Amino acid sequence: MDAQVSIQKILASLCAIALITGVSVTIPASAASTMHAVAPTDMASTTFKVPGMTCADKVCNTSIYIALHRLHGVKKIQIRDMALTVTVQYDPKAVKVPTLLNVFRQVGYPASVVQP
Repeated sequence: MDAQVSIQKILASLCAIALITGVSVTIPASAASTMHAVAPTDMASTTFKVPGMTCADKVCNTSIYIALHRLHGVKKIQIRDMALTVTVQYDPKAVKVPTLLNVFRQVGYPASVVQP
């Protein structure tokens, strides 16, 4: 595993812990600067409906968040509990929608693409 992937996994884990505990996490500039920059115009965004995401203790959210953040190319994840949706911002050259759908299935929360 290269250093870039390791740093991204560590940062994803820290963010997940913060999500669960409500603690704020500050990412050092040195860590943030090691991430691959992707121009905003090169990004894609897809919203997924996740009907099984109903855990009151945030276990669902955390599992999904960590699994998606492990993918190279995923840049931002927005989880809406009440709407049962997850919006993923990603580099379409690095990750495709079928791969994202597979990640949802692998963590036990099958999803479908919300049509715009």
